[in-house]
Amino acid sequence: MKTPLIALATISSASMLFADDIVINMNASVSSQQILLGEPTVTWRYTASLGQGPSSTLSLIPNSYLGPIISVNTGDSVQVHFQNDLSNETTTHWHGLDIPEESDGHPKDAVAPGDSYDYEYIVRNRAATYWYHPHPDMMTGEQVYMGLKSFFIVSDPQEQALDLPRGEYDLPICIHDADFTQENQLVFSGANMMGHFGNTQLVNGQPNYNYSAATKIYRLRLLNGSQSRILKLAFDDGTPIVVIGVDGGLLEAPEKYPYLLMGPGERYELWADFSGKTVGHVITLKSLLFDEFAGGIGQGGERDIMTFTIDRDETEVLTLPTTLVPIGEVYDVADVQDEKLWPIVWGGGGGFLLNGETFDMYGTIENERAPGDALELITMTNSDGTIKFAHPMHLHGRQFQVFSRSIDAEGVDAYNTVKDGLVDSGWQDTFMIMPYETVQILVRWSRHPGLFMYHCHNLPHEDMGMMRNFLLSEPTCPSDLNHDGFVDVADLLVIIGAWGTPFGDVSGDDITDVSDILGVISGWGACN
Repeated sequence: MKTPLIALATISSASMLFADDIVINMNASVSSQQILLGEPTVTWRYTASLGQGPSSTLSLIPNSYLGPIISVNTGDSVQVHFQNDLSNETTTHWHGLDIPEESDGHPKDAVAPGDSYDYEYIVRNRAATYWYHPHPDMMTGEQVYMGLKSFFIVSDPQEQALDLPRGEYDLPICIHDADFTQENQLVFSGANMMGHFGNTQLVNGQPNYNYSAATKIYRLRLLNGSQSRILKLAFDDGTPIVVIGVDGGLLEAPEKYPYLLMGPGERYELWADFSGKTVGHVITLKSLLFDEFAGGIGQGGERDIMTFTIDRDETEVLTLPTTLVPIGEVYDVADVQDEKLWPIVWGGGGGFLLNGETFDMYGTIENERAPGDALELITMTNSDGTIKFAHPMHLHGRQFQVFSRSIDAEGVDAYNTVKDGLVDSGWQDTFMIMPYETVQILVRWSRHPGLFMYHCHNLPHEDMGMMRNFLLSEPTCPSDLNHDGFVDVADLLVIIGAWGTPFGDVSGDDITDVSDILGVISGWGACN
């Protein structure tokens, strides 16, 4: 006979009983692709085969040199056996995922040419559009530019329960740009303060990208996979910009914007309603003009990104949901355990300084260390120094919430040309900080201890050293799952509700089971 406790655990874990063990064999190698008319272009490419798991785990982007899309569910166990067949060292970073240090793709774990590496982790993230790409020191920009990037899409029961566009109406769209020689070969400018702005606009690795669409509603999963270009996105025919998801998952409710500001590394999910269009109608997704001083030299030019041609009439039954997915824990600034100030400043010929320093492979300073699971307020400033650029700032291993923004008087006019496209709702792992701006974020650090990075995702800036480490120690009170300062019955209930998932884990193995009940019992009482 089952006890009530076990019976409740069985019921609550039903949605996760079918988590998969996924094994992927992946390599990075030199390849070629017919991108332009004439000679094929030499590219670098991720290829993969499925060793174990659902056949839906890997899918190819048609006519593209970008890597395969990896699709998993929350709670899945993932093993990626990676082989480096390039002539340079590399790593693979799983951008946005909360995973152990040894699988995060830190440059200290670079894989030498001809060597292999195993990435192993349990997916503990919410349903969202994540991505993966290389992260070697001083070579990330070139490797991403040459083609080493693609989508990592996570689903979960809450997301699956919603009436959202699926199948062919769920479109991953990677926006990037490139320069080509007369012989159709890619040209990369390297690490430099100015960044890299390609003359040829690409979507999913293809120029002049047109999608043949129906009179339907589409879920557009946008990734800014550019080196440096900040996008101010809008449809030319006035189709509303309706945001349903950000870096770390779906919002609590859809939000409408006049345009969407999107820095490199950021992802947004749009509800694009083409159901009222007529066959033959062409919609252009554009990046609108904005003040160059809002982004930095080279930013702000208007350009066409892609087109959608309505070529068939289909009946649509979906309607925009009024609510989506609860955000979960809403951080309260009154509960923060520490505050940190990380300023950005131009450091002269050596590039931009982050927190007063450039990259040190293993180094941290005092305000770059924290206990795991601690709630902290991070303030980043972009007001000092003689040269100012906008910076897309990314934290590894953790989603956070944007708490506040403020702008100095010197930056207001330029800021006004972009501010209405900033989306600060929901869970983020990358955010834009504009010239003369101060941004505060609330982050509850990962329970995974170790050395992780934060950096500018303008990749030439990162490769010049605009990247730092933060060091997480073991959580001080791992059994306090509801963060009230006590280990008690409430934490046992969290474990029961999360049984079989990663979300009631106390022992550090990313799965909630009997060992976590024992951990709560052993830690019973007030946190010390």
